[in-house]
Amino acid sequence: MNNILNFQFGMYESTINSIIVNTGQNSILVIPCKECNSTVIFDELSDIVYLYRLAEDSPLTYAKFALQANGLWEYVDTMNRFN
Repeated sequence: MNNILNFQFGMYESTINSIIVNTGQNSILVIPCKECNSTVIFDELSDIVYLYRLAEDSPLTYAKFALQANGLWEYVDTMNRFN
């Protein structure tokens, strides 16, 4: 799905805990972090910080991972391997 979308701008909106992405042509995509994060199985509960940091620091990357099957889980798994 994310191959079709043209992500032009994205930001993390803390008041609604969501990524808001401008996909061009007057359209936006809202990605609710709570729901997306709930699909990830964490080795340690504190690993959720990886996803919140990603959402805040790199919202477009978060959006792209969230739209891939197991994308967020694979990101957390990779972060665990490096740390």
